[in-house]
Amino acid sequence: MSTYLGIDWGGTYIKAGVIDSKGKILAKKVYSSSKLREKEFFISEIVSLLASFKKYKVKAIGIGAPGIINIEKGFIYYLPNILGWKKFPLKKSLEKKVKIPVSVDNDANVFALAEARLGAGKNLSRAIFLTLGTGLGSSVIFDQQILRRKTSALELGHFPISLKKNRCGCGNYGCIETFVGNSYLVKRYNKLVKKERSERSERSPERPTGERSRTIKGVEGVKDIYQRGLKGEKNAICIWKEFSFYLGRFLAGMVNIFNPQAIILGGGVSGAYKLFRPYLISVIKEQAMWPNLEGLKLRKAKLKNAGIIGAGLLAKESLVVRKD
Repeated sequence: MSTYLGIDWGGTYIKAGVIDSKGKILAKKVYSSSKLREKEFFISEIVSLLASFKKYKVKAIGIGAPGIINIEKGFIYYLPNILGWKKFPLKKSLEKKVKIPVSVDNDANVFALAEARLGAGKNLSRAIFLTLGTGLGSSVIFDQQILRRKTSALELGHFPISLKKNRCGCGNYGCIETFVGNSYLVKRYNKLVKKERSERSERSPERPTGERSRTIKGVEGVKDIYQRGLKGEKNAICIWKEFSFYLGRFLAGMVNIFNPQAIILGGGVSGAYKLFRPYLISVIKEQAMWPNLEGLKLRKAKLKNAGIIGAGLLAKESLVVRKD
């Protein structure tokens, strides 16, 4: 049985797994991304990981990295949300250690590869794939092929929608991902809570501070904002409406450019899909040219661990290309 090691490298977690030729995960391991920021340590951990999966006789490794990649050379130009990885030959460095083929692509591309082959994008010829998490990863398939050039991906997440607001990890200001990334959503929600707490304090100065803080609390993650939104909490609903406004206007532009059959959403923030979907559809319909909306579907990604599966498929398909 042929097996492949897929590594899904995110801004928060690195997930690795062995897949078979049909994309089934046979073994899996999860790391905190913060522990693997140093290049040498990252490579040594992959070597150790491969050794721990020795019984599977892995034929090749695929890596989905969160940044700009030269696909042919497996060379990292830079990772916008992870410092210290500028201009690094990951493929060449890793192949010296593991002695098997290594392929590197953008993490959103490997997510799209998995969903296009086995998930929500199966049998579609044109689709936009977004990973909503630390940032906004993106990939586009056209005529059933991922659009690539010298670099790894169409970096839709770094499309500027404002020239002044929100410094992005890429170094510029106002990229769409700075309005829909999980850290922005949490900060924005906590600001609204702080403002409401202050207003309540002004209206009821005799009320004990401890009681006020128990009434309105901030959050640490997007999941909490989602849960509060399901309960109808106004600040949470406000966040998801704002999120949908920015993402919807952006996607309307992408619909006008690519005329996709579907937009497929994955990543941690997409866990709130049930809540923000109606608002997002409304904004897209309001902004996009109506002929491009005919037949357009908005879907949540189907595959659990799509990043691992896609990275494994990248390794598998790259081997076929090498043989040809």
